[in-house]
Amino acid sequence: MILKFFASVRKEAILMLRDKAGLAILFVMPMALILIMTLLQDNTFKALEENKIEILLVNKDSGTLGKAIHKGLTEADFFQITDKLEDDTLTEKSAYKKVASGAYQMAIVIPEGATDYIQQVVTHKINTQLPGLQEPVEEDTKIDLTKGVNVKIFFDPVTKNSFKQSVHSALKEFTSKIEAEMAFNIYGKLFKDMFEIEVQQPESFSSIITFTEEYATNLNSKIIPNSVQHNVPAWTLFAMFFIVIPLAGNIIKERESGNVLRLKTMPGSYTAVLLGKLSIYLIICIIQAALMIAIGVYILPLFGLPSLMLGTNLFALFIIVLAAALAATGFGVAIGSIATSHDQASIFGAVSTVILAALGGIWVPVFIMPEVMQQISILSPLNWALNGFYDIFLRDSGTLDIMPYVIKLMIFCIVSIGVSYFYNKFNRSIS
Repeated sequence: MILKFFASVRKEAILMLRDKAGLAILFVMPMALILIMTLLQDNTFKALEENKIEILLVNKDSGTLGKAIHKGLTEADFFQITDKLEDDTLTEKSAYKKVASGAYQMAIVIPEGATDYIQQVVTHKINTQLPGLQEPVEEDTKIDLTKGVNVKIFFDPVTKNSFKQSVHSALKEFTSKIEAEMAFNIYGKLFKDMFEIEVQQPESFSSIITFTEEYATNLNSKIIPNSVQHNVPAWTLFAMFFIVIPLAGNIIKERESGNVLRLKTMPGSYTAVLLGKLSIYLIICIIQAALMIAIGVYILPLFGLPSLMLGTNLFALFIIVLAAALAATGFGVAIGSIATSHDQASIFGAVSTVILAALGGIWVPVFIMPEVMQQISILSPLNWALNGFYDIFLRDSGTLDIMPYVIKLMIFCIVSIGVSYFYNKFNRSIS
């Protein structure tokens, strides 16, 4: 039985090496897909991240407020500030027209005298807090506290609400710093006049509380998801499941040529022959995965793309690759047993793989899909395997963490081979 097994492995290896078209489908196609799709998606992501939003800024205030807003928006590295047009004039009216025409997404208008008004209001509030300690200025009683400083923001009607809220939050942060700085200056002047205490001006009024963003992963992993970490495992799985075409075609050829009957009449179990066939295709799937992962680590960075981050659990990576390979070969055996011709196996195998890939999030990531499609995607074995890769690459998960996906893939393999077995048994019983 062992000799029969190794003879089967050798035979399948020779047949596979002779099948140049099959090798191209299994290796060249996914390599091209990984490179092309990753480049396309990475450029799209970069365009979203790097393209700054153009803002028209009409600054009528010559004081601290106007300068602070201009500086804050510029340092945000997300906006491109335009304060002059071609004819060197930019007014509130012209800015409104530019935004309304769709030439710009938004415009900000800072009113004249905004800084002076804020300073008067802050002074009034301090005088109210410290009655009798400082003589109120004559203009203090003339301040209209209900007036406020009205900074106008013109938005393009197509602007999303989330973006509007982000701009509002940024502007509120700038103005809060200005108010704090003015209050400190006035208090400092008051202490100097009353107690002859020189209050030192701080270097900056930057926020004490800061916010940092990190992706939550196990073992303090700092892996950040990108187009490479989606496309490499996605198209690797697509290539692995495309093994159905040569595997199913090989099974049908043996059946049509009568080799299956001859093999069954030979001494020893036919199971050894079948295991030999599955073993060589299983090895091919593992080689595919290793090659595609190597491309993600070493080749894609040569094109200016991020390098594939593998995480720290390489054994878990091998387990999910092995489970996916078993699921793919099992699916190929089922297709080869059910199909009645080589053309039928090729067409059905290719179409079914494409459908499973589309549902599983290979073509379009699942999180972009509508809610209904997200629920349907959990039926695809490619989705199970892809989620396993995600957990390893992005969350640095271990073997136990990906076991739910591994178990599903193994059940899919067993069911596929079971379907093949009972289908052949049923056909023999009626023939």
